Amino acid sequence: MRGGGHEFEPGLAGNPGGPARGQPSNEERRARLTPGRRPGVEARAALLWVALVAACRAAPVEPCPAARLAADRAPLVASTSRFDSAFAAAGAEFHVPPTVLKGIGWVETRWQMVEGAEEFSGRPPAFGVMALRGGALERGAALAGVTVAAARRDPVANIRAAAALLDAYAGEAAIDRSRSEQWSGVIVRYSEIELPEGRAAYGRAVDRAPTFAGARSAPAGAAAAPAACPPPPDSGGAPDYASAIWRASPNFNQRPADSTGAMHIVIIHTCESNYTSCWSWLVNPASQASAHYVVNEDGSEASQLVLERDRAWHIAALYDCTLNRRHDCWLNGVQSNHFTVGVEHAGFASQDSFPASQIEASAALVCDITRDGGIPRDWQHIVAHGQLQPADRTDPGPHWPWIAYVHRVQALCGEVVVDDSATFNDPALASAAASGAWTASDSTPDYYGGGYRWASTRPDATDGAVFAFQLAAGSSRTLDARWTSGANRSSRAAYAVITAAGDTLAVVRQDQTTGGGRWHTLGTWTFPAGWNRVALLRRDVSGSVVVADAVRVRE
Repeated sequence: MRGGGHEFEPGLAGNPGGPARGQPSNEERRARLTPGRRPGVEARAALLWVALVAACRAAPVEPCPAARLAADRAPLVASTSRFDSAFAAAGAEFHVPPTVLKGIGWVETRWQMVEGAEEFSGRPPAFGVMALRGGALERGAALAGVTVAAARRDPVANIRAAAALLDAYAGEAAIDRSRSEQWSGVIVRYSEIELPEGRAAYGRAVDRAPTFAGARSAPAGAAAAPAACPPPPDSGGAPDYASAIWRASPNFNQRPADSTGAMHIVIIHTCESNYTSCWSWLVNPASQASAHYVVNEDGSEASQLVLERDRAWHIAALYDCTLNRRHDCWLNGVQSNHFTVGVEHAGFASQDSFPASQIEASAALVCDITRDGGIPRDWQHIVAHGQLQPADRTDPGPHWPWIAYVHRVQALCGEVVVDDSATFNDPALASAAASGAWTASDSTPDYYGGGYRWASTRPDATDGAVFAFQLAAGSSRTLDARWTSGANRSSRAAYAVITAAGDTLAVVRQDQTTGGGRWHTLGTWTFPAGWNRVALLRRDVSGSVVVADAVRVRE
């Protein structure tokens, strides 16, 4: 998340809906932690915070899984060589083990130079390899004798400022610097996380950062890294997404009971911080912000903070369909938290790329959300935070792989969509072709992808718009078609279903004067391996047009 201001705007949010349907709400779950009490919002949030802290201190320890994906790590681990001399020099200058500096840098940014922006009011942006922010950035820069500007943008100055800050913390704690286990408290202080469970998780993450060219035989902080604490107590059951860890946030309310409260769009965010800092902040009552989910850097863990049927506080904007290719304009002026699901991702909008394992885990999560919520899987219903709140947000940034990401969500949900434009197709699975008689347009709203093609009908026309899909093996598939509707459309548009062998299985008629922006089932057939296709025919009586928008192929 980027930019200033609260994600939650009390004047826009209120308490618009009735109780969540079908399962306990977050309020009901948290009420079980304080039996017999029905406090107000502020008191309830405070009670939750006390309960979480007490539970974390009292709970038996459990080690967290150390799942990491080497394919994503390898290039990042190799990239540390460009900062090795800076870590070594800063460590020697300020008497901080270089492995501590490297471990923190890995957890915070994966050793990338980031340039942050304010994600929430009260949380300054993070900068540099060490993700220094706010007062810590200013103090570290002063202690290192560099300007704040240099500490933000120069990697050597940034690492020196972090080392100087850690040196000060170590001095204030009067630790024995030769004993690696005594660095654990200094490390978690650097995180600025308040929640004990979050501090413990941060310490574990630094302890488990990858080794660097054999430099780390006894990891700093390893012997006494903060003990693991199980997820916040929840006697109400499991999260919506089975693979997620339930970490309840008090920062939510209920969705409206009318149609504006139905889940309609998934919003993709970046935390502008590391994973642990992200979820720890979003379960803090002081943040007045939340999301439904947070996915960690390598995709090995996701946290659910708010039930999908409840209203998280993750976007401070009223919906404007002109920002979303004029889709769903009936929602104009509605507070976007009402009908959206927010998915945060550890990382920064300024980073150069996102790990494939994080993208895969996120796609699996979003497949589950869209399947359970009946949300279309396209670029108008899986969108960027910065797209819907452009005045002060840019996340997830220019390097989020949007085309491949939505394709992966679709594939994990058992579908392939063939768009009229190659831009939105996976060339290994889908392709489209049309003659010059077909005109590209986006003048009518509610199209799939970036637009559609239309052509006039003629009794002698033979050049249909072809949507082709590749099957690796023969199988049964259901086909759906989509168009934009209008009074000039054909009421009997003909879709020919043709196998890879050239056999026509059926010609299905559809009324394109109505039903625009929705999928309409053509039928289910068994297809052979190879490139099968659907052709939208122009051959008909003159006087109308047919619209070739997209065809969906699903299991």
